[in-house]
Amino acid sequence: MVQYCYCCCWGSGTGLPAPSCLGPCPSCPQITGIPVPAAPTASCLPPHSPQGLLSILLQTMDSWVLWLLLLLSVVQYPQPVGDVLDEVTHLQMELPAKFQEQERIQQKQEVQQLVLMQSGASWRDLLWSALQMQVWAFVGLLVLLAVWFMWRKRSCEAEISGKEEKEKEKEQEEEDETWAYDLRWLLEERIQWPVQDLQTGCNRTMALIDNFTTVLRRALSGTFYPVLQQAIGFGSAFEGWTAREEEVVYQVLVPLTPPLGHTFHLERDTDQQKPGRNFRVRVELECRCPREYQGMNMLCFQHHPDVIRRRTRQPNLLDTLCTDSYLDVKKTVHWFCTLVGASWQRLPQSRSWHLGLLPSKRSCNLRLTNGQESFQVKVLFGVQRHTSDIFISSRHRGAHTPSTMWPESYAVAETKFFRHMARQAPQDSSHLKCLQLLARALTRKDFSIHSIKTIVMRLLHTVPVSQWHRRHFLLQLSDTLEQLRLSLEEKHLEHFIVGNQRLPEEIRLPPDVQRAKPPNLFYGLAQDPAAHSQAMQAYLDLRHHLARVLAYGHC
Repeated sequence: MVQYCYCCCWGSGTGLPAPSCLGPCPSCPQITGIPVPAAPTASCLPPHSPQGLLSILLQTMDSWVLWLLLLLSVVQYPQPVGDVLDEVTHLQMELPAKFQEQERIQQKQEVQQLVLMQSGASWRDLLWSALQMQVWAFVGLLVLLAVWFMWRKRSCEAEISGKEEKEKEKEQEEEDETWAYDLRWLLEERIQWPVQDLQTGCNRTMALIDNFTTVLRRALSGTFYPVLQQAIGFGSAFEGWTAREEEVVYQVLVPLTPPLGHTFHLERDTDQQKPGRNFRVRVELECRCPREYQGMNMLCFQHHPDVIRRRTRQPNLLDTLCTDSYLDVKKTVHWFCTLVGASWQRLPQSRSWHLGLLPSKRSCNLRLTNGQESFQVKVLFGVQRHTSDIFISSRHRGAHTPSTMWPESYAVAETKFFRHMARQAPQDSSHLKCLQLLARALTRKDFSIHSIKTIVMRLLHTVPVSQWHRRHFLLQLSDTLEQLRLSLEEKHLEHFIVGNQRLPEEIRLPPDVQRAKPPNLFYGLAQDPAAHSQAMQAYLDLRHHLARVLAYGHC
């Protein structure tokens, strides 16, 4: 009878024969005659079982020792078969208990070892975590130290640079204060400027002329004389500077428009012998026949001039202020001066001022005094070109200017340019002081004040406005003189307005003026060597006079 071994049944985990134990176990010894299961071998026992532990123990002993002990026990203590069975049964009963005890001890030891291993691992993890925390803390400390060091370094550098900048600014301020004090002493105390309030004079002049034009327009309504428009101030006083020491001359331009039934046509003078651009104002009677003006019951000035004269009892403009159909400057000036003298008592200014008319052929010159102060007003007349800032005016050009010639004037545009620059330049800009000092130091008339004014306008247009601070006054003065010297040597100085396409937008020019070639203001010097020599001498005199003014303060 084949006995099933423990290894196969144990290996199944159920205590029953496994499918592999249906036959004799090839690894276990065959036991015949005794229905006792064969002892499992070490290779067949499950791990950590009592039988496995006993098998491991038996395998550690030599097989011959085991057999010798069994033989001695049989020889010395022979027992009957029944006793043998009882012993075997007893052995079978004791073996599971021993195996369980051994398994319990083994499990306890394994648990202790596991606890020790886990505790060791946990301590290692804790130590490693603590070490990592210390390392990261140290790294973080190093980073913080590096950031603090960099911040401190930059702070120190910024502090040092800030101190250096403050020192430089302080030095610059001290230098500026020194220059400002020197220039203030030079410009305000050393140089004796004329005591004049130009702005007050300009306001007073414009109020006077506006009152005149209002009264005269009312008196001229219903006539065929030119219509007086609102006056425009121009020239040095309205630009903020003057070359006169006593009375200031305030210049105004009164635009003229044609009366009812008349038109103005501007004709360019093509005579190349006369300098500049000159025009004539041709006056024409306007045709207003019924076929052209439907529904309007009026006479035609062109076709019925006699009827209109008889009905209105007023002569037309061609009969009064024209010469050969062209508006005459001298007749216009005389007509206006007569009206001013006749209407003066209607003005409120007549109560506190005395009016005097100064002789002039191409302008109406007024002198007003009140016993303590006096000022002059020079009234010019002009016709506007299109809707621009360019007028043809009554100002004279040359010694022999025909009375029907109206030279083109750019004075209004120049004044608007100075007003524009006054808004752009620094508040304490000294460009006007520079211009006024040069104009007052110019004793000879070999070149005009307008030449110096043109150079200053060009510098204002090209040099940044920040450079016109008062502390740069001497530099501005030097630049102006140098540009004047170069222009005189080259005998060439271009006009500032004509042909200038980079003027501020507020200054309006006719297309032909904007595209024209700038005229040479020193054209006469190029044609006359003697005049050029005199102009160069005048420049040297200007420098010497200016040096005396700066040294001794007499302006």
